[in-house]
Amino acid sequence: MIGLDTNILVRYLTKDDENQWMQAAEIIERGEQCFVANIVLCELVWVLRGNPYQFSRKEISNTIELMLQCSVFELENRSLVYQALQRFKQGNADFSDYLIGAIAQYCGCSSIATFDRKLRNEKGFDLLE
Repeated sequence: MIGLDTNILVRYLTKDDENQWMQAAEIIERGEQCFVANIVLCELVWVLRGNPYQFSRKEISNTIELMLQCSVFELENRSLVYQALQRFKQGNADFSDYLIGAIAQYCGCSSIATFDRKLRNEKGFDLLE
């Protein structure tokens, strides 16, 4: 198994640098398991949502969904990523917020205190004002 940094996934998904895309594709497509940490997924979403890529929420959701379905990717915690993805599809907050919530709940937290207004009325989050 080989761990992937965010930039490998960005190059593979965007193909914005031909040489780096070829190197990333060689790693990902050779059949060896590729470990993707939770923080890498969060960084990936942040990068793809920003300039210059401007991926939509739907494009981000589809990308993560495909990664969940692809056996080459060994995600840090597939079921928590899946839970976060489902909430991200329906909610207003960032993917990372929902992943934080899923991990906190898994670790036994009764709620997550936050100042993030996007999490108002989200189950498991307590908005402080």
